[in-house]
Amino acid sequence: MGTLNYLSPLNIGDVYDRPKLASLWGLAGHQAISRGVFTPTRTNLIFLFVTRIKQTCLTQYRDFLCEDVLQWEGEERHANDIRIANASKNGDEIHLFYREVHHTPFTYHGRIILVSFISHAASPSEFAFEVISKSASSIGQEPSSTMEAGADYSIATSSTLNGIDKLILAKTRGIAQTVFRSNLLKLWDGACSVTGVSDPRVLRASHIKPWKDSSNEEKLDRNNGLLLIPDLDVLFDEGLITFQPDGDMIQSQTFAVSDRRKMRVDRAFRLRHVTEEMKPYLEYHREQRFVY
Repeated sequence: MGTLNYLSPLNIGDVYDRPKLASLWGLAGHQAISRGVFTPTRTNLIFLFVTRIKQTCLTQYRDFLCEDVLQWEGEERHANDIRIANASKNGDEIHLFYREVHHTPFTYHGRIILVSFISHAASPSEFAFEVISKSASSIGQEPSSTMEAGADYSIATSSTLNGIDKLILAKTRGIAQTVFRSNLLKLWDGACSVTGVSDPRVLRASHIKPWKDSSNEEKLDRNNGLLLIPDLDVLFDEGLITFQPDGDMIQSQTFAVSDRRKMRVDRAFRLRHVTEEMKPYLEYHREQRFVY
């Protein structure tokens, strides 16, 4: 079965369970697509089947879709890491089926492209992808401008931490910021770095060292970021609060006590955890951004 025969029955936004897909694709049974990665023979296709909330008996990969960015941990044994990492260069297409909860149908999101890759030997590698197919009509068309064709496209390496490919970064700040936000959601377990509020609609991805002052690597480094509720985000950005190396919060003397009370900014507020890699960024904020 060729590439088009796998893609032609699919519509972006439609839901499919594995038995239905097996029937559409002429497979003997859905067991052939029971794993998270399916690579049909004699095609240039790679299908990812991603579930955010998994059965407790299965490996608890930390995968989720944030806006148009998929954060995905590769297979434990790294079976398809190299092929997925080099998909663009080798002319392979990666397509996404995603669901929030196990034992529910998958939604087909169409084609995705790799924007970040961190290889690990002793644990699953980390991938970030952009969803580039917005409608059924986009199947078979050229991808968005964030994609570099063939050998002109090179993925990020582990040395760039959570860096996005510099060519992509130069072309669009939006996708870079979305990847940064999704990296922070993963680092902070989807909750505010201070309060623990977990509704993603009210969480802001805030750079510790501002975007304009950061290198390309620092722009995407998850250690250079906090997830904050709006009030704390504004206070941090304005330099009215900052954090000590141990996570304790400091409040500016110019921040009126009456306003602190009205905004319910508790003196006991502190970061829920601080990584060693985060400390130089916090030092920068204390020295360059905080208003003493």
